[in-house]
Amino acid sequence: MLDELKQRFSHPDVRFHQKDQLLMIELNNRYGSTTLTNHGGTLLSYIPAGGDEVIWVSETALYDGSKPVRGGVPVCWPWFGPYDPQALGADPSDAAKKGHGVARYEFWQVASARSVGDATEVVLQLEPNDSIRQAWPLPFELKLIVTLGEKLTMELVGKNCSERDWMVSEAFHTYFRVGQAENLVIEGLENATYVDKDRDGQRFTQEDPLHLELPMERIYLDQQGTVVLDDSANQRKIVMEKVNSASTVVWNPGPEGARGFADMPDDQYAHMVCVEAANALDNAYALKAGESHSMKMVIASK
Repeated sequence: MLDELKQRFSHPDVRFHQKDQLLMIELNNRYGSTTLTNHGGTLLSYIPAGGDEVIWVSETALYDGSKPVRGGVPVCWPWFGPYDPQALGADPSDAAKKGHGVARYEFWQVASARSVGDATEVVLQLEPNDSIRQAWPLPFELKLIVTLGEKLTMELVGKNCSERDWMVSEAFHTYFRVGQAENLVIEGLENATYVDKDRDGQRFTQEDPLHLELPMERIYLDQQGTVVLDDSANQRKIVMEKVNSASTVVWNPGPEGARGFADMPDDQYAHMVCVEAANALDNAYALKAGESHSMKMVIASK
């Protein structure tokens, strides 16, 4: 498979290699480097030129394909979190629906690798197979477009190829690497209403910049603006811009939650935080028959 990919998608800035059982796709150019795997379409690394790693991946993550890699930027689609039967209506496939959709469990196909100006772009695509149909019986096309330029851009484009409408919730479940998670300041969420999963789903308003408490699981609704992580321990700011993303999710499992993950060292919660471009809960949208929807996330480190 590697030889075939190298021949079909030969590009000076793109390298294909294998890590354990997973295909790795590495992009390198004057703007830095990024690596993703076709398992789940998960981006695993982003290092801006002259900078440090922006993305967190667990030191004990598995690369054997038995489960999604712990960390990186998992793709949650066509539902975020536990499946909501209102998305499709009751269906025999409901028993097979895992958390966060079908996309992050499947092996995507490489569709293209090319230059776009002085940036480098790779496109992965996912279409229904027998495994997917057990959980999601309707036809679709899903594309992940990763562009390494002055900033890192990820775009998720989903098309409804069926003859009926359905509801979609989605997320780029981004794990950011930070020097110190506790009390990390996150700006850009001010005045947004959030659902606090640690307080029985009650709703509150974020009055000031967020100071991360551990554990934390919040979904900020109708929040479309830029979010900035003040990673002062690493003397940088991580900037996340969003397009067609109306929700932002903030999550850290804290010490107790981290101990529940076999593929995450107990102390690593202290150096990561998920800040996710999403369309979740109230911000789920109807994807009409024959139509497409694009959600985009742009990451930079300053």
